[in-house]
Amino acid sequence: MLFRQRVKAVTHIVELPNFVQDRIRMHGVRRFPESLTARGGTAESSWAMTSFAAWVKASNNFELAVPPTLPIVTFRFKPGGLDTQQQAATHANIVDEVTRDGSRWISETLVKGESVLRMMVISYLTEERHLLELQSALTKAANNLKSQAQTKA
Repeated sequence: MLFRQRVKAVTHIVELPNFVQDRIRMHGVRRFPESLTARGGTAESSWAMTSFAAWVKASNNFELAVPPTLPIVTFRFKPGGLDTQQQAATHANIVDEVTRDGSRWISETLVKGESVLRMMVISYLTEERHLLELQSALTKAANNLKSQAQTKA
């Protein structure tokens, strides 16, 4: 997308970054500046990260792996007594169950050599309902794992 601006009878053509182009398409040129502050940018990501991190802290099933930074929250399945491989397998199962329908995305990664789950807010279109749906899916996955463990025992 090229942005043309007339300055003192000279036309300047500037190639805009993709995220700016997307915002202009979504909100229009006149509303573009508002979109950066109203429901977008770092303020929205910060709100979502803080809200999700608070849910993890209050959860019976999950705990924070490290303090959240930027729009990233890393957390792990809480029930202890799992070795490194079991924890990684548990997290992989949670990721599979939560992302199966394609409407949410979390991932499993390593932090300081330990398996953790990672949630990132990367879209300014993320709303509270999206976080609530993720929390519900995570709770369901954790409860399924617990009931499977009880059945095996």
